[in-house]
Amino acid sequence: MNDRWKICLTGWQKIGWALDEDLRQVQAALEGGVDWVSLPRSRVVVSAWPAALLAIPPAALAGKRVVCLADNPPSFYLTTEGFACAASRVDLWVARTHEAMEQFRALDLPAVLVPYHVEETVFQPLSQRHLLRSGLGIGEEAFVVGNFHRDSEGADLTKPKIQKGPDLLLEIARRLHHVIPRFTVLLAGPRRHWLMEALRREGIPAVFAGMEPGDRDDYPQNILSKERLNELYQALDAAVISSRWEGGPYTALEAVLAACPLFSTPVGTARELLPEERIFEDPEAGAAKIQKFASSGGREGPERLEIELREQALVSHGATALRAPLLGAMQSFPEGGVSILECLRSLLGLIGPRKQGQAHKRIASLHCAVRELARKELPRIQSFWPTGGSLQDLLECSATIIRAKESAPENNKLPTT
Repeated sequence: MNDRWKICLTGWQKIGWALDEDLRQVQAALEGGVDWVSLPRSRVVVSAWPAALLAIPPAALAGKRVVCLADNPPSFYLTTEGFACAASRVDLWVARTHEAMEQFRALDLPAVLVPYHVEETVFQPLSQRHLLRSGLGIGEEAFVVGNFHRDSEGADLTKPKIQKGPDLLLEIARRLHHVIPRFTVLLAGPRRHWLMEALRREGIPAVFAGMEPGDRDDYPQNILSKERLNELYQALDAAVISSRWEGGPYTALEAVLAACPLFSTPVGTARELLPEERIFEDPEAGAAKIQKFASSGGREGPERLEIELREQALVSHGATALRAPLLGAMQSFPEGGVSILECLRSLLGLIGPRKQGQAHKRIASLHCAVRELARKELPRIQSFWPTGGSLQDLLECSATIIRAKESAPENNKLPTT
């Protein structure tokens, strides 16, 4: 009998965005040591995110080991009801940052730390920066900031995605527009409508790299290739992550490997990669740090720091850092194929009734605690996980996320001057 692991990867979106990239990296890291099979034939199921598990009838997963990638830390998942049902099925969670790993520990959920990874052969410094800018219609004298996240909550282009903080990036741009000569914002990727319109209303110069979508949804048409994204990082003087909470984002690692100066809120991977002078907790502090960077010479100045950060990231987030913990976690999982009877049972489960499994009781009760905390007037707390945080910190962090969503700009309208 073939004693290799039989694994099914599920949760593909097939559009080349973050969830697809997560699964592709798992596939690349384990290639050569496993067999990729359909769900009925698998002994191990790896899901890209909790929602993908909820689409699979519990009977189809019976007897299989289930691994789930955490695209966000548990503080976010505790604000969504589906997490309780998903957690009842998962044997091992894959945390992508130390922040997420600490939160899984606070919940007593089994997890392994597997850092994010991007190809260093794609994201790397390039020469002829002036030509890349010229192709975008940006002058060499401009000071350019930007990011390549999306702005909206799903397909509703009128609602800003509170997690990604486009409103915070707008406030940073407002402040810098008045103090940095020829200040410009560069945006790319789908669903940037909210921020592009807000910048134009404010009279802040903005460039969109891609197909101008007008008022149409441009997802997934404006998802750019990794090679194109690397070129855009070269055109920036500074990349900015303004997120309120994050599972990564990939942007942090991409910018660092591209040797692009990065400023970020203290979230996810960014907090692990960046020194204190590149971290900010509110738009005022973010604008001040970027202004100081610009006045010191900007990208023409502290290039040594960018090279040092890149070299550190190649070690902490390289391919080996991804492969080793995954292989280590797999050692406790059964190898070999399933019997014909087990395969048939799983197949019948797939085509049978899609009854939800019983929720994980402890996590279901934590949902209640989060909702109760969110209703209370607590002192202002950061939505960022404190190092060595307790279960109470986790609950308050989750409640902060709920309050952030509820305090979105009034009627989700664009801000006016």
